[in-house]
Amino acid sequence: MQMMSERFQMSQNERTEVKRMSTFVAICHSEAFLKSRLSTIAPALDIHYLLLMKLYEKDDKSIAQAALKSILNHLWYLCEETVIFAVFDKKLSPFTRKSMVDKLLTFPRPESIPVGKPKFPADLINKSNVSDSLLSCIGPRSWLLFFLLKIDEELCDWMKAPVECWQHMVGYQKIESFIKTLEVVNDCAERGVKLMTDFKDVSNNEEQQQYIMQVVEAHRRNFPSFNKNNLSHINQISD
Repeated sequence: MQMMSERFQMSQNERTEVKRMSTFVAICHSEAFLKSRLSTIAPALDIHYLLLMKLYEKDDKSIAQAALKSILNHLWYLCEETVIFAVFDKKLSPFTRKSMVDKLLTFPRPESIPVGKPKFPADLINKSNVSDSLLSCIGPRSWLLFFLLKIDEELCDWMKAPVECWQHMVGYQKIESFIKTLEVVNDCAERGVKLMTDFKDVSNNEEQQQYIMQVVEAHRRNFPSFNKNNLSHINQISD
């Protein structure tokens, strides 16, 4: 828009606002947006964005503070349960990744982890670097991923090995392959909410509702649109 602004009739105030927006998008937002689907870097990317906004306050305080307010309401990948993704972020230094694992090992591994809403980390905005911020987010509930994937102590042997060896160890490979398949952006959750809204009144039975959602979701995967190519698969499935 900034490049094309000379072709449109705008007031001076509009030109100023377009320039502010374009500068913010180009310098701060575009990289974060383009990398937002990469699950392993999600925690570090969020922290980097926070730190960047703190610096950007010197150039445009109102935009930076508005962005910070929004970010602090979406710290889902910096909760104890999900910050562990950063251990598999190869863009981080080996020291940071190993430090996160070492801190996790200071917490006894629980036999079970109670279900509950993840809590956003406190005082994150006052941290001065990515490494310290990530370390401060590790806690007892960071064992959740290992619990859900049934990664026993034997498959956690990579945690005591040098970072350079992790990639060759089965336990590390299993968790990494799972994390890389995760949907990081909100699209998946938003589709789920819309699906529930559309079909929640079909049945009052919770178990039946779950079956309905699964059938509808499977149907949408098989037939994402009603073009000729997709519809031709109906006969193949029935055969």
